Amino acid sequence: MYIKGIGVIKKEKAMSILTDEGKHAVKSGDITTGELGEIYKLEMVKRLSKIGRNGSTFSSCYKWIPDELKDELSPENLAKLTDCFYNCYSAGKNQK
Repeated sequence: MYIKGIGVIKKEKAMSILTDEGKHAVKSGDITTGELGEIYKLEMVKRLSKIGRNGSTFSSCYKWIPDELKDELSPENLAKLTDCFYNCYSAGKNQK
């Protein structure tokens, strides 16, 4: 399967990040291959980001990235950008 910003990967590799429930949802068609690609890419960004394990902080920073960039950039670049938003927020908060 093809994922923008990543390239071609095997569907099994993308499915390896899912729970058994998620794998069943893909097999039954509840999750499309496009959605699977998005889930896989987001998981890769979380793994590469220094704040990826902090769900709410990660989400608060990641949401500022425009959707067209989320689609085009690699997970490495998205992780760096997410971390930059976190650093900007932290620097501004610490200046008070």
